[in-house]
Amino acid sequence: MKMKKVLGLFLALVTVAVIFTVPASFTSNQSNTAYASRKAISLKEGKKLLKKAGYGSELGYASISSMTKKKTVIKTYPGAKGKDIFTLKPKGKHVKIHATFGSLDGGHFTKINVGLPHSRTVKR
Repeated sequence: MKMKKVLGLFLALVTVAVIFTVPASFTSNQSNTAYASRKAISLKEGKKLLKKAGYGSELGYASISSMTKKKTVIKTYPGAKGKDIFTLKPKGKHVKIHATFGSLDGGHFTKINVGLPHSRTVKR
């Protein structure tokens, strides 16, 4: 009799576990994507996206200049007098990146061409 109670309790626990875990595995990526596009891009995620876009060499001393759900601006200081400004705008599953490369030589910001593209789109 005691063994039947233990077996019944075990089956009840397994049933509850299945009920709570199976729906989670069947959730669509669409809801996760929708959440990701509403979430602001952090510095950590921004640096990861910039590396993915090919701007890894420009990430020296990166910091967030401004951050909202619609746009994150990251300033970096590569090299001795370099200053780059990256604007990241989430669009669904993707992030549009606009890059402005510059130098602080002479005491003020001057745009320069470093041979990298000024805009890219990467998957978030």
